[in-house]
Parts: sequence; C-alpha cells; structure tokens
Amino acid sequence: RQDAVQEMSERHVEEPLDFVLVVGGWDSSNTAHLLEIPHDAGLTGYHVNVAGCIRPDNSVEHRTVDGAVEVQQDFVPLDRSVRIGVTSGASTPDSVVQECLEQVIMLKKLGAKPAAAAAAA
Repeated sequence: RQDAVQEMSERHVEEPLDFVLVVGGWDSSNTAHLLEIPHDAGLTGYHVNVAGCIRPDNSVEHRTVDGAVEVQQDFVPLDRSVRIGVTSGASTPDSVVQECLEQVIMLKKLGAKPAAAAAAA
C-alpha cells in the first residue's frame, strides 16, 4: 500500500488530486504513515477512521500527520469535478472504505446544484 500511495503522490504532478483520503484506525502507525506520504509530497490528505467522520455539512473530522484530530470545513469542492486518491490501512475492512466513498459521493450529489438553480442564486 505504501508503494501505491508513493506512486499516487508522484503522479500528482501529471494528474492533480484534490486530496488523498486515508481510511483506517487512528491508532495504527501503518495508516498514519500512509498519510505522511502525500503530506510530504505537498498533497492535502485526510485520515478518517469511520464513514461518520465525513459529515453531511461537508466537513470532515480527521487525524493530521501530527496526530491531532481536527475538523475541516468545505471538505469536498462542490462546484466542480473532484479527483481523489484513496488508500487504507492493511487491516481496514473494504466495507469501511466503501462507506467512506459513499459519504463523499453523497456530499457531491447533495451539494451539486442544477445549472438553472445555480444561476438564480
């Protein structure tokens, strides 16, 4: 997984990412290291441990590379297409990753305004 995240971070120059979503336990040193790789490459990364960290108000509760838990507002850009890199800790169930991705997709669906409504606003 670390090699894949390293490659994703290096490819960011040709294929820019809005952010990297790292899913896994906050107490996992392996998962914490997965967050360090994009961070060191200058990419924004969010380490979440459960889908509930991705909130309906478009904020995310995440662990930083320093180990602090913070809340970031306006997590997902809602006014354009988004490109995200996704990885997870070795012991993170695929179902947890899937739930996190579903939360991001829901944010995009709920936040997307039809062109006519956006023009009227």
